[in-house]
Amino acid sequence: MTNLSVYDKAVQLQNRARQIAAGAVGEKEAARVLSRSKELRSALTELRAQVELSHQLAGLGATHKPDLSGIDTARTAFERKALNGLPSDTVFNTARKKVQELSGNLKDESGAAWITWSTAQVAELPLARIPMLSRDEREAARNREKELRQAVATKNLSKSDVTLFTSTYALLADSLHDKSDPPSELLELLRLLEKRPSPTLRDITDSDIALLRQFEMDIHITLQRTGA
Repeated sequence: MTNLSVYDKAVQLQNRARQIAAGAVGEKEAARVLSRSKELRSALTELRAQVELSHQLAGLGATHKPDLSGIDTARTAFERKALNGLPSDTVFNTARKKVQELSGNLKDESGAAWITWSTAQVAELPLARIPMLSRDEREAARNREKELRQAVATKNLSKSDVTLFTSTYALLADSLHDKSDPPSELLELLRLLEKRPSPTLRDITDSDIALLRQFEMDIHITLQRTGA
């Protein structure tokens, strides 16, 4: 069984409540069940989204397939209490809270797995080759790198976030695949510029500046005056 079984049960209860509205039980009871069913269905919709996301991540090798045994347990308990008439508010609320708990657990597990997996994916990209691309390609590559890093830090991960990440990753990886690594002197210079405390202008030679301009890295270097 899946969470869809509980969802279908909630739909059945809604239909039954509509029938009751025209019968002897009265509109008040029908309205109550309709309201509780709507709340439960909303929680189940979120749970379904988290289950699908978890399966998507498992397909990428980012995590294992989710344990859905808790969903069957909740469904069985709900069906048992709904056999003899319309469930009470307590039954509905218990089922809804259980669904929300399962959804929250899956969300936390997927979020942790996503950070680990996506961070490793970005680390595998030969980003040092970006300076070797043409001007237009460099701009596109840097934008894609930015998008990937933003996706890694996504708080409320969704299936579309994962799909966008994988497609952007593929485009960036393809653009860097057959490019050569930048010259060692450029890498050494970039490492020097990233040191803390930052080097002064005296530490940078004219040839260093020319090298930065050759690969258009000068647009990423800022100067700041210190002291009097």
